[in-house]
Amino acid sequence: MRDPQASIRVGEFRVVRSLREPLPTTHFLRSALAARWVVQRRFVAFELDDDLTVSSTRLPFVTYPQEWCDAQLFDGAQLTLALQQEAVAEGFDLKDASAWNVLFDGGRPLFCDLLSFAPLEARKWWAAGQFSRHFVLPLLLAQRRGLRGHQSFLVWRDGVPPATAREMFGTRRFLTKYWPLMADGSGGVHADTGDFAPSVDRASAQRFRDGLHASLTWMLEGVKPRSAGAPSPDAPWAGYVDQRAHYDSQNLVTKRVTVDQWLRLAAPAWVADLGCNTGEFSRIAAEQGANVVAIDADHDCIDRLFRSAGAASRLHCVVATLDDLGNGRGWAGGEFSGLAQRMTQHFDLVMMLALIHHLAIGASIPLPDVARFAARCTRDWVIVEFIDVADPQLASLCAQRQREPADFGIDRQRAAFVEAGFVLEAEVTLAPAHRVLALLRKRVTSNFP
Repeated sequence: MRDPQASIRVGEFRVVRSLREPLPTTHFLRSALAARWVVQRRFVAFELDDDLTVSSTRLPFVTYPQEWCDAQLFDGAQLTLALQQEAVAEGFDLKDASAWNVLFDGGRPLFCDLLSFAPLEARKWWAAGQFSRHFVLPLLLAQRRGLRGHQSFLVWRDGVPPATAREMFGTRRFLTKYWPLMADGSGGVHADTGDFAPSVDRASAQRFRDGLHASLTWMLEGVKPRSAGAPSPDAPWAGYVDQRAHYDSQNLVTKRVTVDQWLRLAAPAWVADLGCNTGEFSRIAAEQGANVVAIDADHDCIDRLFRSAGAASRLHCVVATLDDLGNGRGWAGGEFSGLAQRMTQHFDLVMMLALIHHLAIGASIPLPDVARFAARCTRDWVIVEFIDVADPQLASLCAQRQREPADFGIDRQRAAFVEAGFVLEAEVTLAPAHRVLALLRKRVTSNFP
């Protein structure tokens, strides 16, 4: 990890920072403000183990900016800006306004870079340009150019370059209040270059920062993501729950009741809902007390789920394409682990509802590989929805991909999971929907790699 003040070791339950120099008595981590933020659950809980060691709680599951919906990125921006304002008021300054310094504990954003706060010594905010690149410009491109925030971070780890934003907007940038963020030399707003001579007058620096904070707040509010309305043509799955004609009302009741019963039987602490759509079944698991990682490739689906869940939710919302999970990021790919790595053996139960045909046919992932992926993710249980060759969705996908429906029958789907190391515990037929819900459990000795 790139911390000039410490080396960082990530353990199973704790993150330990070994400091290069002892913390002074006036350090931010010794302040009442830091303690208050921990109590407010806006700052990761930490302990000063000794003069050269700071340890903090490791969150059991983390997500990163390339996996967030725009509403999550906006919440991270608000947290970062609010902490900076409060820090300045008490004589401290945030040196690093990176989106990577925000984690989500369920639906609640937390700031995790413990050593990012230093004494306030300059009028200009060194990290203002970084805040713009990591938050304001990605949200602006999402709002005005349709490039979602998570897509920006897949391309640029350090946020959107001002020059790129300038090229994407062209001269029309001058019709917006955001043109200074895209200007050469930053137009005085990107304050990560320029004059940073220490200010002897803290009150003057604080007054200057108040004005800068008001300006950045004004800009951030202008790119606040709009609540999702009717599903857009570019997000067809956001309306799936209201439009799934291949289920009748009784089948839907049976599906919900069965999943609810099986979740109660398994009593999982951690659940992965793969291809969760807007989280109908993720919520059922969360309501039973499970922590749920809800994953879908459709940004608008995850956006709706995140907005509806609330900060206290046990839902960890993730925008990701299951057939193209990203690898690690940062130096040598090791600073931030890939999603597949974070998912490995993390869950007590994995749900794959109305998903297999999209992976096996739509994405051309072999059925055995789909089952082995489930086996890598779960420590125990899987709830799978098997789909018959007579199902209109399966038939439609096969026609589009020029595949033979008989290659994807229920018997073959079931056999793939048995071969991956699962034992069938129960099945419920959803007739006439041509679908079967299956509860499977890992054998003690599994043959998955």
